[in-house]
Amino acid sequence: MIIGPLGSEKDVRRYDRSTPRNPETGIIVGAEPRDLGPEDASCAILFVHGFSGTGNNYHDLPDRVADTGWRTRVMLLPGHGTSPFTFETTTADELLSAVIQELRAMRDRYEKLVLVGHSMGGALATLAASQMPLDGLILAAPYYNVTFKWYYVLTAEQWAKMLSPLIRWIHAPAENQPVNRREVRTQILSYPWIPTRAFLTAMSLAERARQLETLHRIYCPTLLIHSTKDNVTSPETAAKAFAEIPSANKRAIWIEHSDHIIFWDYDREQVAEETLAFLKQVGSTAS
Repeated sequence: MIIGPLGSEKDVRRYDRSTPRNPETGIIVGAEPRDLGPEDASCAILFVHGFSGTGNNYHDLPDRVADTGWRTRVMLLPGHGTSPFTFETTTADELLSAVIQELRAMRDRYEKLVLVGHSMGGALATLAASQMPLDGLILAAPYYNVTFKWYYVLTAEQWAKMLSPLIRWIHAPAENQPVNRREVRTQILSYPWIPTRAFLTAMSLAERARQLETLHRIYCPTLLIHSTKDNVTSPETAAKAFAEIPSANKRAIWIEHSDHIIFWDYDREQVAEETLAFLKQVGSTAS
């Protein structure tokens, strides 16, 4: 991901003051968790967004899923959609626990339950699927490693470990969102200031998610959707992790014209169609 200059606490506080938000919840406008679709549906799906993002990163896919009759929950991860200061102190265990709690609240209410995770949400979804029974798992550009570029010299993870004690804030302006459709970049809602400590949190989740003992406990139908041109999360590592999942019903879709936020990019229609087809297959066995 392309990042801008370093920042200070003053910059982040200025952002917090100027950002429209719900005065009661403190949640940034547009970042709110959403519940869509019929409450009496037999099938339900949970959308988990990625690092520093919100459910908005899924564009209109949750609405399209809800229109097919699925009860659709778009969650907001702890530390997200509020303030980068909150994100800075959010732990990996808090993030995973939040996903597990959402799934448990839905598990007994619906006959079929599917989990979707994008980016860091894909790592969280991988961990959650290894810990509780699901009827389907969709991994969208999951984060198991940052895509390596030769000019990095070291991996992004190595740089993060070295620099996080020295640098607190990094600017990630909207115009640099990792999506090839430049005209939509400012519509994607994510923090423009990222605490370097949060990179270490995401890295710990990715490391746990790519472990064989995690992957080998996933048996539900699984769909991987990833761009071969993803500049943020490594397609190669995702392919290796996906190969280790022992599910007898799994499929990988490799798209060619998108960067990381695939739901907003040039392949968005294919991403939506593959998702809806997967859900139709899972839901077809519901009584």
